[in-house]
Amino acid sequence: LQASYLYQAYGHYFGRADVALPGFAKWFEAAALEERKHATGLIEYINKRGGSVSMADISFNQMCTDIGEGLFEMNSEFGRTKACICSFMSHKKEKATVGECSDRSNWRNGLWAMQDALVLERLVNSKLLTLHQLAENDPHLSHVLEHDYLDEQVNSIKQLADYISQLERAGAGLGEYMFDKEL
Repeated sequence: LQASYLYQAYGHYFGRADVALPGFAKWFEAAALEERKHATGLIEYINKRGGSVSMADISFNQMCTDIGEGLFEMNSEFGRTKACICSFMSHKKEKATVGECSDRSNWRNGLWAMQDALVLERLVNSKLLTLHQLAENDPHLSHVLEHDYLDEQVNSIKQLADYISQLERAGAGLGEYMFDKEL
């Protein structure tokens, strides 16, 4: 559910009048719905197997921190270490107004959001792989994870990496606008 929550926030960010990139807004809203479906699927699977589900708090600020840590690890790839849009959409907006996040007019909105999404998808993939390892003696759970989740994670990671490459080539301004029209 955390990924869904983050994607929903990003969708609303791109729908703001001062950002106005409706293609990105629509893409992130669709991604949020897809992530909610995944969470629901896992919850239903747990119930089907006779397990019990307990819900934990979703910390948006912790997700921003996790993405920032992922960006820091990939600093050579992306050249930044802060999840500026994530911080901006949190209730702690002051984090989005310091350092590399200080001047919103210089933000590469679409590129940064797709980079953040890639970090998040890699994190989710890592957690699914850990769960898959723990399920080594449970062939049914292994099958469900492999066919319903891990395959789709790999495809999402590839799609996001492609989008990042395209956005880097397209550049800011008109390039980002044209990319938005194609989403």
